Order: sequence, then C-alpha cells, then structure tokens
Amino acid sequence: MTMKNHLLKIAMLSLAVASAGCTNKETEEPDNSAPPDNNAAPIADAGSDRTVTAGESVTLAGSGSDADGTVTDYNWSQVAGPSVELGAGEGGAVTFIAPQTEEAATLELELRVGDDGGASSPPDTVIVTVWPALDKFLGTATESDDDYLNLTTYFDQVTPGNAGKWGSVEATRDQMDWAALDTAHNFAGNHELRYKHHTLLWGQQQPDWLADLSAEEQLQEIDEWMAAVAERYPDLDMIDVVNEPLHAPPAYMEALGGEGDSGWDWLITAFEMAREHFPDSTLILNDYNILNLEESTEDYLMLVELLQELELIDGIGVQAHFLEQISADTVQKNLDLLGGARLPIYVSELDINYADDARHANKLRELFTVFWEHPAVAGVTHWGYREGATWRENAWLLNSDETERPGLEWLRCYAIDGNEDCTVPEYVPAGWSGDESGLVLEAELFDEGEGLLASGEIISHVDVGDWIVFRGVEFQQGWDGLKVNYAKGEVEDGGATGSISVRFDCDDVNSCSEVASVPLPPTGGWNSFDTVDTEWEPTEGKHDVYLRFMSAANVGNIDWLRFGSTEVTRINLVEDGGFEGDTIDSGWSVWYTDEGELALTDTANSGSQGLSLSGRTDAGANRASYDLTGKVEAGETYPVSAWVSHSGPDAAQVTLSYKMRCNDIPDGDSSYSGIEDNTAVPANEWTQLSGELTVPADCDVINEVRIYFENTPLDVETLYYDDVEILGWGTAAPEPGNGDNLVEGDFEAGKGNWTAGNAEVSEPGTIEPSSEEAYSGEQSLKASGFFSSGEDTWGSYAAHDLTDLLEAGTTYAVSAQVLLSQDDVVSITRELNICDGLEQWVSVVEQEQVTAGQWTHLSGQFEVPAGCEFESAQIYFEHTTGGTDVYIDEISVTAQ
Repeated sequence: MTMKNHLLKIAMLSLAVASAGCTNKETEEPDNSAPPDNNAAPIADAGSDRTVTAGESVTLAGSGSDADGTVTDYNWSQVAGPSVELGAGEGGAVTFIAPQTEEAATLELELRVGDDGGASSPPDTVIVTVWPALDKFLGTATESDDDYLNLTTYFDQVTPGNAGKWGSVEATRDQMDWAALDTAHNFAGNHELRYKHHTLLWGQQQPDWLADLSAEEQLQEIDEWMAAVAERYPDLDMIDVVNEPLHAPPAYMEALGGEGDSGWDWLITAFEMAREHFPDSTLILNDYNILNLEESTEDYLMLVELLQELELIDGIGVQAHFLEQISADTVQKNLDLLGGARLPIYVSELDINYADDARHANKLRELFTVFWEHPAVAGVTHWGYREGATWRENAWLLNSDETERPGLEWLRCYAIDGNEDCTVPEYVPAGWSGDESGLVLEAELFDEGEGLLASGEIISHVDVGDWIVFRGVEFQQGWDGLKVNYAKGEVEDGGATGSISVRFDCDDVNSCSEVASVPLPPTGGWNSFDTVDTEWEPTEGKHDVYLRFMSAANVGNIDWLRFGSTEVTRINLVEDGGFEGDTIDSGWSVWYTDEGELALTDTANSGSQGLSLSGRTDAGANRASYDLTGKVEAGETYPVSAWVSHSGPDAAQVTLSYKMRCNDIPDGDSSYSGIEDNTAVPANEWTQLSGELTVPADCDVINEVRIYFENTPLDVETLYYDDVEILGWGTAAPEPGNGDNLVEGDFEAGKGNWTAGNAEVSEPGTIEPSSEEAYSGEQSLKASGFFSSGEDTWGSYAAHDLTDLLEAGTTYAVSAQVLLSQDDVVSITRELNICDGLEQWVSVVEQEQVTAGQWTHLSGQFEVPAGCEFESAQIYFEHTTGGTDVYIDEISVTAQ
C-alpha cells in the first residue's frame, strides 16, 4: 500500500536553546533587520536532513557563523510533524526522542542564531524523517537449482536473477517458459520466504520480436505480459516494476507514451499498468549508481517523487553494485536523502567484488552495517552467493566447498545471529607491482578517493578537486613514461582541457607537491577514449600515488593509467584486425561447430576489406571466433573492440563474448563471459561492440582463450566483421618510413639470404621455408637439426649476413616472432668483425624463455659505433637446445 503522511503545522511549539538554557519562543517573528551600526545578520546552519528510528535519541548539531561578530545564541523550534520535546545540547545542538509512529513521519525543525550585536539570522530548516522499526529481510538472487541448496541457512528472501525478466519468459511470442520462475516462486512459498519479482520491464532484456511490432501492438503485448504474470502469481509481495529507467529505458518507451509532458510519461504509464494488474503488491522502482553521488541520488529522487505524487510507487530499489570505492559516509548521506521520501528502501543487488578475502570482508562489513542499521531500509538482497555463480566474479560469499568466506562468517554472526561482537580479518593492502616494462592501474580499482564515481570499468563524474590514491605502488628504474587512457567531450559539451596532478606520499592531497602533470584535452566525446603520453624522470621504490584532478570542470572519464617504459605501447593482438591482407589470419575459425564459411569481403567498416560469415546452421554454435591462446597473460585486462554488421532483413542481436579455460580444468568447466550484447544491431549498418577481457590472476596455465560472436538469429544470412582490436602491451613494429627492412622477413618467397651456421660446426642443421607454422601469411623459416652443447661450444644457429647493409654510427631496431617446438630459450646476437680492433658480439635479445607452441615477440636494438670499419657483420638466433625446432617469422632489422 502507499505510505502517505499529511504534515500538520505546529505554529506555537518552540524552544530557544541559548547559552543560559531553554526559553520559549514568542509567537511573533523576530526582527531580522540589522542594528543602526549596520551589523550584518549571522547565518544559521541546521545541518543535513536525517532519517531516524522511532524511539531513538536524536541530536541535531546546529551551528552558525557571523562575518563581523560572534554567534551568541541558538534558537531551535519545531514547525511541523508529531510533537517532540526539545532539549538543549552543547553549543548549537538540540536533542529529542523520535516519536513512536506506525508509518514514516516527518519532523520539520528550524534554527535561528543571534550575534553579539543583536542581529538575528533567517531560519534554516532541517527535516527529520522518523521510521517505525522495520522487520528487515536478508535475501539473495537465484539462477540455478544449486542456488537453493544452502539458501535457507542464510537468507529469508528470494529474488529470481533472470528467470522473471520478460525476455527470459517469452523469448518466442505467445510461448511462455515459466519453469525457472516457478522454481523460485514456489521455493519461497514452500519455505515461508519473502519473494520479490524481478522485473516487469527492463530496457536491456526484452523479447527480440517486440522490435517488429507497431507501438499499438507493443502496448498490447506489455499489457498481456503483466496480465500473464498476475494470473500465474496472484500473490506477489514485491515487484520491481521498471528496472534501470535512468540508464536503460526500453526501446518500446514510445508505446508507453514516450517522454510526454512530464519527461517520464512512459514510466508513469508503466506503473499505472502495474498498479492495475497488481493492486495489492508493493511496487518498486530499481536502478544502479544511485548511492554513489549526491547528484545521482537527487536525480533518482525526482523520479520517485513524480510517481509518489500519483500514488503509484510503494518502495525505492537501489542496486548496490560498484560501491567498493564509495565511503560509508557517502552511502549514509544518500540513503538519508532517499529516506526523506517516506518510502521503504530495498537494497536490491549488493555485491562486493574483491578477490582478497580480508578486503572483501572489511568492505562488506562497512557497507552492510550502514544498510542494515538505516531506519528506512526494509531489506537487503545479495546478488547471488555461491562461488562461481555470482554476476561479478569475486563477489561470492559461500566457497565452492561450502565453507564460509570470512565475509559470510561476519554476515551470519551480525545479521542472522544478531550478535554485536563480530569480527573480520585484518586487511593489509597488497600494493601494486608490475614487471620491468611497466604497470597498468585500472582507475576504478583505486584504494581510496573522493568526489567521483567508480562506474564499472572507468571512473566518471571527475571534477576539479576530486582525487584518488593507489597505495604501495612499486616503481622500477626503467619506467620513464606515464600513459593515461580517458574520454572527454568537446568544449561545447563542457569539455575544456583539464589535467591530472600526480603526487607521492601525501599527508594532505591538496598541499602535496606535484611530481608530474598530465593535460587531458577533449577527445571528441565522453565515450571516445584516447591515450595521452607524458615522459618523466624514472624513480624507484614504493610510493602511495595520489591523482588530484585539476584545471577545469568535467575533467574526464578515466579508464587506466600506466607507468612504464616508453618503448612499450598498446598493440593489437589480432594480427590483421582490419582484414586488409591477402588471407585470413590463422587465428580465425568458425567455432563451436565448424559449419559456416569465413571469407574476406569488400563489405568493410574501413579500408577495402572485412570478414564475412555465412552458411550458419545454428545461431548459438556457428560462431566467428578468434583464438587468443598464447597471446594473453594472467592478471591482465585487455580492451576489446569490433565493428559488426549484417545482411538483415531487420535489426538483430549480436553478442560479443569470450571463453576462458585455465589450470587444466575440463573443457566443460570453462568460463564464458559477455563483453557486449547489442540486441538491436541495424541491418547493413556498422555498429561497434566493445568492452574488456580479463584473464584471472590465478590462471597459472592458460589452456584456451578466445573471443566469439554469437546469438544472431538464422534469418540473418551473412554477418560482417571489421576493425577487430584486442589491445595488449608490447613493443610496436617499426613505423613505416623508419627505413627499409635489411633482411628477408616473411619467407613467403623463400628463405632469401638466411643460412645455417656456424661454419665451425660439421653438421650445422638445416633451414627452409615451412608451412607447418606461420605467424602471418602462409610460411615461416624453420630451423631444425641444430644443437648447442654447452657454454664451451659455439653451437649452431640461423644467420643473416649484414656486411654490406650496416653503416657506422647508426642504431638498428630488431623485431622477430619466434615459435619453438618445446619449452626452451632463444637469443638474438649481432656480430661485427672487426671493430675497434676487436671482434664484437652484442646481445640484441638475451636468452628469452619461450613457451612451446606459442608465438613470442622478440625485440631489441644494436648500434654500430661511429668510425667502425668492420670486415663482416651478421645477426643470428642461438642458444636453443639441440632437438628443438625453431620457427621464425616477421623479422625486421631497420635503421632508426
């Protein structure tokens, strides 16, 4: 039912709190005019609005300021709400006992202050919302049958995670699949648990067939959907009517009235229809990123009040994803704002995504305590609870062996058993470290911060004066550069150039000295990411790295920053992601089954060619896929982007996902994750899909990693792909124009001047072009029959003569791709004979450990000293153990 309370003005009830004690307030208004000497009136501050529980002792800490004098007295009075007895506190404080009430009630109090010159301030108002003690529930979301096995041990409320969404129930028009939803609903009923239906309408998940209907037909189908739910489940207690209206309005919103005069007519219509079909249910609005920032809370409260004025809403749902970096104080203040609406608050989707058990437990305790003790919160639903079965990878509570994670131990002690003395393990930050090439810090994973929003994979709402800190960053001497990846709108969109001030080891971030400044000019849009580079003096040792945002409002949306070697940059792990070559890169295939044909096509997003997939027989199995096995590393996150199109006839779904199999687990236990799902890709238009692929840090053995495109209906005959990027860190190939390659590098036309060495070895082995393995194209150079019998023997190698190709006083860059038939080492060496009277050997690449069957990029450089008059020169690959076949491809030696 709708909770509504009419405020009663209490004109005569008042209290003056002064230095001498309490006095009654006169009925006439005070004279706020300044005395003859032009004494300025002081300013009163009654403090922030509060939400409290009936019977609670409440203290309001009022204050005052005076520009030309001293505040001498504080006068509190109650002007609305159930009567309370005010008592003087210290300074400007006032205390009272919150009245008993059966539903939420509002008290309105005013504070005036007076100064030593006789002037009195205008009143400042504070609203105190009083709630009766609520019988709170602790619930979870369910997906599979296994979720029900231990559910009643910990939870007394159930929310179906996906089973209740329209797209799950009625994927095919007029064919209802209620099985999973029946399981959740019946389980709750059979075990006397509270049940919340999730959700009637959500822009991210509705039946695909709706897109083909007129607005009139869509409205009729919406009504039929609600009627069907109401008929099957006539006793629903709570319902998430609309999910994420601020972030994912449905494509069919025009059928519900569009924006209309209110700007939200479609939302009003949705709740009106829900009220008609579910007159006895608690109707709830649900959205995310509400508690992170005050302005987000206020935007959401505007929608709540719009529906509340029409008596259409009974509860406020707030998802609790992405709160890891938000302080408890911020969450408390924003809950207080929502609590002022006098509607119960449902924390609907709580999870804490930390792999470290202690860190997870400490943050869970910090946030859950705020939720559980807030007077307006009627219940908290944790979004899943079993390891391997939560929406966010590291947010589980119950381990796979059914032991409790420390966070669950605390939750059981505190919320289930009702104890106060419940502990969590101490959390000691692990710090941040990389390798000799550098370290990437994902912006949203900061340790502490203020004023901004951790929005999934970025930080946003970044403004002047906001800051974040990464504690315990371990720097290495070779890190001479800083890169920042960010997005920023143009000037007309509020995107003036801002900056990041980098500071170390601050006691006060506002006065800490700066070690580097990174300007952030507009990138072309708030979702258009670019990378800016800054060189700086390398440092060593461990530092707390503070980033303070400067110079202009709306500094930018920050994705990541990287401290490291300037020689290392982002490179595309897809060898020909633009499909401009003569053949398709060998990493592409039709997977999970091989039915379908991949081909180069002149349908392209850019350039002259793209990739096509036709002849599919199964929308879920004939997937265009790219194999990344051997190209990615544990603990790394890789940005992924691809442009897709299709032949139609209508808009269709295209999902970009990835498969991960680690540590030799059975293939059937592989994990599958979505990167982006677009359910309405237009026909014959190019659409970008993007996101991130993360390899878990504990993936010690990477068995298989691949991206793939799936879920497109079979009435789409041909799919097109172009400009596929999976960005990793590495040394980029030499830019065109840096000089011609001095050696034969691709072996498509033979081995060129590569020879088997050395001459002092009777059986040096053989080298020949081979199609057995190729990094690109059709062939590589295979070196076999080689041996290296210890440090006292030269061994044998693949070599190229450079005698007539090198010039004194010149530096040369060397790059090569190498694959070995077994785990082994390989080196690249440059020899000069004679230079400065000596025969010189220089390691271009020292003994690099190479994993069998994986292409490994080797790179380095060497210098020919000025004035060096050599008789001969060569470059060669050596130090690989006898019996190991060596495949070499894409070799370049270029003058810099």
